Amino acid sequence: MPNVIETTGLTRAYGSRRGIVDVAFSVAEGEVFGFLGPNGAGKTTTIRLLAGAIRPTSGSARVFGLDTWADATRVHASMAYLPSDPGYLGELTSGEQLDYLAALRGLPRGAWRRPAERLELDPSVRIRKLSRGNRQKVAVVQVFMGREPLLVMDEPTSGLDPLMQREFLALLAEAKADGRTVFLSSHNLQEVERGCDRVAVIREGRVVDISPVQALLGEHWRSVNLVLDAPPRPGFFDLPNVRVLSEGGRDVHVMVRGDVNPLLRRIAELDVRDVAITTPDIEDVFLRFYDAAGAEPAEPAAAPRMPTEVTP
Repeated sequence: MPNVIETTGLTRAYGSRRGIVDVAFSVAEGEVFGFLGPNGAGKTTTIRLLAGAIRPTSGSARVFGLDTWADATRVHASMAYLPSDPGYLGELTSGEQLDYLAALRGLPRGAWRRPAERLELDPSVRIRKLSRGNRQKVAVVQVFMGREPLLVMDEPTSGLDPLMQREFLALLAEAKADGRTVFLSSHNLQEVERGCDRVAVIREGRVVDISPVQALLGEHWRSVNLVLDAPPRPGFFDLPNVRVLSEGGRDVHVMVRGDVNPLLRRIAELDVRDVAITTPDIEDVFLRFYDAAGAEPAEPAAAPRMPTEVTP
C-alpha cells in the first residue's frame, strides 16, 4: 500500500527555541494515524509543516509525493485541513461560513448539510454567537464536507461533548471505510484507541515511539471495578495479566494489562450489577517516555473503588 505522508529528518526551529527535530514517519493510504503528545511537544508544528503553512528548517515532508512547501498549492487540493484554532468571520452564520469555505474548495453550496445535521449544528446562528463547542462543530463539519483523499486534523474534538465525540468517531470510521487517509493529533486517548490504526508519540520535539494502538495501550493497566450480587470465591481473579487490588465482599477492584478477554470471560461467570472499565489517562501512556530512568512502576497505581459514572 503506497504512503500518503512521508517525513524525513523533518526539523523546524523558531530562532533559539525548539520546534521539532528529525521527525520521521510515514502514513499509508487508507490509514488513520494518531499523533500524541502534551502541549508544547511539537504536534501543531508538525501539522503546520504537513499543511505547508510553514517551511521546514531542514528535512522534508511529502504528501502524495509532493513537497508540502514547494508544492503547497497542489498539496492543498488533495487535503482537508482542520487547524487547532480556526478563525472565522464572526458576522456570517455558520451556514454562510461553510458555504464560503466550500466555494474555496470547489464544492457546491450546502455540501456541509449532512455532517452539520449529524453534529446538530444550527446553520442559522452567527459565528460570533456560537459557544466554544459549536465553533468546533463548524471546524469538524468543514473537514468532512468534501471528498479530499487526505484529512489532517489538529485536536478535532476539543470542546465537543461526549455525544458529539461519538459522532465524530462515526464520521472518522466512514472516511476510513471510503479509503481516505487521516492524520490527527489528540489528547483524547479513547478517541485515539477507538479511531486510529497506529499512533506516534512525540516528546520534546522528537518522535519517541510509533506503534499500533493496541500495542501501545497493551503495555498499560486498565482499572476494572465490579459490583457483584455475591462475593467471588477466593482466587477467582487469579489470571496472569490481572492484579487484584480489593476483593472483599461484593465490591471488586482489579487491574488488567494487555488482553482483556481472559478477564471478561471470567467475569461472565458472575452475576454483575455494575461494571466500569477505565482506560489509562494520557499521562499514564506518556509515563514510560518521560521517566528519566525509562522504567515503569512495579505496581499499578490504585484507583478509586468506584468511579462516579459506571457503565452497566
